[in-house]
Amino acid sequence: MNRLVLMLAERISGAALVLGLGLASLGVGSAAAADDVPVVNLAIAVPIIVPSSDEPFIDADTLAQYTSAQGILTRELDAVADRPVALGIDPRIIASIRLLGSTAPASALAWLDRLESVSNETFALGYADADVTLQTQGGAQAVLQPETFDFAINPEFFGVEAGSTATPAPNDAAALPTSAEITAWPYTLTGIAWPRDDTVVAADLPLIAASGYTTSIVSSGNVARESASGPSVTVDGSAVLVSDAAVSGALRTAAATVSPAEWSTALGQLSSAVASGGRVQPGTATVVATLDRAIPAVGDRLAETLDALALDPAVQLVPLSQAIGVAPTAATIVDEPQDADRLSRVGQMMQGENAERAFASVASDPAAITSERRLELLTLLSSEWSGAIVGWPDAADAFTTASVELRNSVHLVTSSNFLLVADNDQYLPITVNNALDQTVTVYVSVRSQSSLLVIDEPRKVLEIEAGAQGKVNVPVHSLSNGVVEVDVALASATGVAIGAPVSSEVNVQAGWETPIVIVIAALVVVVFGVGIVRTILRRRKAARSEGTDD
Repeated sequence: MNRLVLMLAERISGAALVLGLGLASLGVGSAAAADDVPVVNLAIAVPIIVPSSDEPFIDADTLAQYTSAQGILTRELDAVADRPVALGIDPRIIASIRLLGSTAPASALAWLDRLESVSNETFALGYADADVTLQTQGGAQAVLQPETFDFAINPEFFGVEAGSTATPAPNDAAALPTSAEITAWPYTLTGIAWPRDDTVVAADLPLIAASGYTTSIVSSGNVARESASGPSVTVDGSAVLVSDAAVSGALRTAAATVSPAEWSTALGQLSSAVASGGRVQPGTATVVATLDRAIPAVGDRLAETLDALALDPAVQLVPLSQAIGVAPTAATIVDEPQDADRLSRVGQMMQGENAERAFASVASDPAAITSERRLELLTLLSSEWSGAIVGWPDAADAFTTASVELRNSVHLVTSSNFLLVADNDQYLPITVNNALDQTVTVYVSVRSQSSLLVIDEPRKVLEIEAGAQGKVNVPVHSLSNGVVEVDVALASATGVAIGAPVSSEVNVQAGWETPIVIVIAALVVVVFGVGIVRTILRRRKAARSEGTDD
């Protein structure tokens, strides 16, 4: 009870302070008007995000917690709803709620409805708020996007029996959503990329633009421009919206304060920063500020700060689209690369994912493998990990390890050396293991390193059911005795090597029949030869005897 009274008293005190500051600002505003001090247009962007995770979706229990009366998402929306700020929304939140269908918490569904009803400008962050420049500097040739959500759609959550088609029948209310519907949202702004502060290098912007983004929000510490420039600039043809680092820092400090006294001081510093940012611009000045990716604390005062700014006659809160529309000036990027150790791990993860995409060609449904892994990768690239970086290396290494295990899930079963007896109609038995949860098709190639053994069908196709082993008999025949090395390899239908090749020894025993037949044949030749010779000699002897008698 005492705690409730204290909280109520603090809220009343905060509201009174806002009113007092507003009235004071009105007085100051009158003086400012008399001195012809210009009003500064201020555009603010705020992220709607959740804490970092290594899971591609937020589970039902966590969503219920986040959207409860005091949950993170509820407090984020309470602070900004219908206030003149733009919202950068993490699509992972939307997808996680919609994928739960009828099992989604009521509070999460209500929160989603409320988000859709607000008057704020909105734009999409990357999935899981994936760090844009961590991708481009980590080796990606484009900003990564989700593929499909089909693998995660549970028919039972939508009143559809398992095995039914996802294509809705006419007037069928119990139909599965399409993958596109999972993240569809009526955003009012499109094509906006928002890298973390001071993480951009010049080479990032062309890759971001080639990925379909038309504007990148970049902190002023990352940009070199004329002092009188507005927030809209171009860097080698790429559009950039510059957020004022000083104003953004003051806004974040004011929003995070706890006590009224601290907030009052922070608010004064914010007003001063806004005035300084606008003073250097000719005409009507426009300044852009952003909130960072920090999850709001219990004492968050963002709502009160925005209300105080709205009451300040020296500040005009304007839509983000208005700031984007300011006539641009030329600028350059001051390179601020991401951490080298972090980029090294990201490079390993991306190389692993690329290898997985090639490997997936062996499966009957490659997208069921690649789509889930892409979401897992994006989740580990989340900007929110920057505030919990201690646990990130282990999570990143686990992804790379899982990538290796995935690519080894279809492999040749190592066999002992073969013993091949007889001359014809013999086979080499090749066994392949499939640990995936779907059918795979592999092409088995066998090559002999010696002419002693001939491979009659060097390439055979083999289909293997999920979680099973398959065997194929490769026909061969031997030409002579000896030990022969054979190489066995797997490939997908597209020619991608699957697993590591295996070499085995084949002990070729041409059979006991061959030497015996050779010996018998030799004896026959000798016997017949001796007989013929003896016959010839006898006839010659007889002929000579007859000649002597004559």
